[in-house]
Amino acid sequence: MSDGKIVLSDDDYSVLKRLVDSLERTGRLSQPHFNRLAREMKHAVVMDRADIPSKVITMGSRVNYTCKETGTTAEALLVFPAQAKEGESHVSILAPLGLALIGEREGTEIEYVAPGGTYRIRINRVEHTGVTQAAAEA
Repeated sequence: MSDGKIVLSDDDYSVLKRLVDSLERTGRLSQPHFNRLAREMKHAVVMDRADIPSKVITMGSRVNYTCKETGTTAEALLVFPAQAKEGESHVSILAPLGLALIGEREGTEIEYVAPGGTYRIRINRVEHTGVTQAAAEA
């Protein structure tokens, strides 16, 4: 994240907090990506969904981005882990790309580390889709 704080709606924060608590109880917070989410949750900016700026990536955002190394453009829908299997473009908040995207803004360039290496991307467009915790709990 560029400013060190993720932006979450109050309902998404509640779902992610339960997820982090579960990871802690099962001893899985030692895994780097899970631990990163737990750390970022401690400093999250939590607000009403209606007050979140439209260009900020939150849970349920569809993000169009370009890989700087290859020039390819792709889309990702940032979802909760249970929703990640619903489609190729669904990216879990627990995936390296998901953690890198949360809280970023349209127009920024970010770098993230994944099992295949280090990637640099430019965030071209952010669209809020309405995919929220309600769908994750259904």
